[in-house]
Amino acid sequence: MHNKTVSFKYALLLLLVVIALVIVLIRTRPAPQAVLQEPPVLRVETAVVRRLDLQPRTEVTGYLRPARKSTLHFEVGGRVSERLVEAGQTVTAGQPLLRLEDGDYRDAVAAAEARLEQERAAIERDRRLLAFVQRNRELQAREVERLQQLGAESLASPAKRDEALQRLLQLQAEEEKLRFSVATAAARLQLQEADLRRARRGLARTRLAAPYAGMINAVFLEVGDHVDPASPAVELVDLEQLDLYLEVNGTVAAALRMAQRVTVRPLQGEPREGVVIALQRDPDPRTFSHAVRVRLPGMGLMPGQAARALLPLPPLPDALVVPVSAVWYGERGDFVFKVEAGRLQRVAVELGPRHDPWQVVRKGLDAGDIVVSRDVALLSDGQPVRPLPAASGEGPGRDAPAAAADGGAMAAGVR
Repeated sequence: MHNKTVSFKYALLLLLVVIALVIVLIRTRPAPQAVLQEPPVLRVETAVVRRLDLQPRTEVTGYLRPARKSTLHFEVGGRVSERLVEAGQTVTAGQPLLRLEDGDYRDAVAAAEARLEQERAAIERDRRLLAFVQRNRELQAREVERLQQLGAESLASPAKRDEALQRLLQLQAEEEKLRFSVATAAARLQLQEADLRRARRGLARTRLAAPYAGMINAVFLEVGDHVDPASPAVELVDLEQLDLYLEVNGTVAAALRMAQRVTVRPLQGEPREGVVIALQRDPDPRTFSHAVRVRLPGMGLMPGQAARALLPLPPLPDALVVPVSAVWYGERGDFVFKVEAGRLQRVAVELGPRHDPWQVVRKGLDAGDIVVSRDVALLSDGQPVRPLPAASGEGPGRDAPAAAADGGAMAAGVR
């Protein structure tokens, strides 16, 4: 029992000693000292301000429609007897689509043919009669002349001479009528032939045929429907070629011309070449936009699809340009960071059109200036930098970010 009490006292004493040593060490520790380290110089990728001849282009979105779309009507009235096509069916030029009951029109043709035959027979009869009347008139004229000679010698009575003269006058009148009938025979034949052609056209119009090869888009009539010329019958579309309908501003319209070839990019499908076939020079007074139609092959496309046309803008010769990523577009103005003597200088610039990957600069820079070409929003005026070599090609080098990362600093370049 006595040994346990002595061990406890020694353990407690040891604990107090340890606590005292800890307190002494905490109170006697040296005060911390700040170590000043210079921040690493930022490595940035740069580009040379240069002059280029640019041909800007703009993409305008529109929608596709068939090059030809027709709503067909019957030209005569009647009742539908046959429906020969359905929507979605491909037809050739001249193929019948619908037919009307044609009994009345066939009768009209038969009547016109009969009248024409009658007229031809009557003309032939009048020609033969004219020959007979001319012969009789000549004989009667000689008879009148003979009676007049006998009358002068008192060998013929005046009554007989007058009767012969009256007969001559009748023959002359009949001859004139026949001459008129024969002279106008061609005109009467033309009238009868015109009636026959009209009747045949009416009969032909009881059949509605496709005016060109295409696809049936809709059929509006059923068998038994009574139609008149104002009723739509069939909608026909030609999908061999499609038209892209666009609306552009005046700048784009001024750069376009008729028959110009442009690239069209459907939202689904490969790009293809189209031709400008319509260009509205006077803009719509409500929207102040110009309507443009571009025709392109329809294979693989459907009407109603959206597509983009790559249209040229006015050329920009000898334009001063920087990479688009070199510009800081701010609310209070646009800036670039120019590198001079290892430091950044924020320069306000006046911008012109943008033509990826270039931004045209009108004022603020000169050809040959070195500017930061990427991540300019993270930079500040007067900041020390170490520029990477300026790009000499179409834009800043793509491997620059990796090179800058090796130095443990943030890099800038064109994405």
